[in-house]
Amino acid sequence: LPQGMTQEEVRSLFASVGEIESCKLVRDKMTGQSLGYGFVNYCREDDALKAVSSFNGLRLQNKTIKVVAVYLISFSSSTLCACRQQTV
Repeated sequence: LPQGMTQEEVRSLFASVGEIESCKLVRDKMTGQSLGYGFVNYCREDDALKAVSSFNGLRLQNKTIKVVAVYLISFSSSTLCACRQQTV
């Protein structure tokens, strides 16, 4: 992500494709400057996949962003996000 992008701008962009559970822009602990990446958890897996197809490769402020889905197994049935996958 462009370093000048705020967490609210990231949230607003990614919320355009679905309801967001959480959004975290990673910052340097000493300077507070954005490290250029973050995490967005969606309430629905379909919305997370829509974000990948909509935003992966998008040019923002002279940077091409990479968006990938990260899959984790969650033991909480009430938590759905971009990082959750159905297990068989």
